Amino acid sequence: MSGDQRAVNDLVDIIREIIKQELSTRDATILCQVKRKKDDNHYDLTIVPDDSNVVRNVVNMTKFDLQEGDYVYVYKINNQLSNSFICYKITPYLGG
Repeated sequence: MSGDQRAVNDLVDIIREIIKQELSTRDATILCQVKRKKDDNHYDLTIVPDDSNVVRNVVNMTKFDLQEGDYVYVYKINNQLSNSFICYKITPYLGG
């Protein structure tokens, strides 16, 4: 590999790392399942499909009183679970 090719590869690696860092700080929405209600506004959740990882004390910003087993979307500010809230409850389609 020539010196020019090595320099190009190094530049591409730097650009990839910058993009990866930028994407890691963007807001994101994830699917979760309610495990239990803590109080009137906070819930323990698991991230679907990994039910072994529990996210605790997530605030509910919807109008719904959630039940164990409900599926919700959680909005992560700056892609951080510590800065997250329940933003949407998934309601099942009952047919018709």
